[in-house]
Amino acid sequence: MTAQIEGLLVDMNGLFRHWHNTGARQSERLAGLPPGTIHHYAYNHPTYRAARVGILTDQQWADNVADRLADDFGPAVSQNLGPWRADRGERDDTMVELLNQIRRHMPVGVLSNCTDALPTDLEHHNITFDHVFSSASLGVDKPSPHAFRTAAEHMGIPSRHLAYFDDEPTFVHAASTTGLHAHHFTGSADFITQLHKLGLRIGAIA
Repeated sequence: MTAQIEGLLVDMNGLFRHWHNTGARQSERLAGLPPGTIHHYAYNHPTYRAARVGILTDQQWADNVADRLADDFGPAVSQNLGPWRADRGERDDTMVELLNQIRRHMPVGVLSNCTDALPTDLEHHNITFDHVFSSASLGVDKPSPHAFRTAAEHMGIPSRHLAYFDDEPTFVHAASTTGLHAHHFTGSADFITQLHKLGLRIGAIA
């Protein structure tokens, strides 16, 4: 292992968890809502940003979504939102196995734009990081440079010795401006290749 990289900071969604929105679609069918309605009410509204930076809790945000849907489509809608709320995405087993291998060599932190539900979701999926940073816990979300700097400070690793992986190019660019070794995540095979280039011999390229 080279001395250049002392830790890893990674995004969550698109790497270790994938969203297929099956719960939202099921709730929409049960409630007789047009496809995409829940996504629009949940994520295209200022309350989601408020929850994402910790102003609202995840539950307060979800209750607000339910109230607005009930106002526009009738109170019965609220009784059919269970599948949406129960859907916590799908774990990527390949990436989690790689994560477990990496953690035997260096600390790994996760930095995710999400509500305060992140720790519970990690427990649900049996995914363990050494450091967990939701934008809600930091009070700032990506691509703000402050999010990356704060995560690095809490990990106790200088940015120049910390590698970062994200599937969102804008966030990769933002991370690079803070001095992180930022890489665009495109899949597990390339992830392994990039780790090899950083000096970490882990996994096997498919």
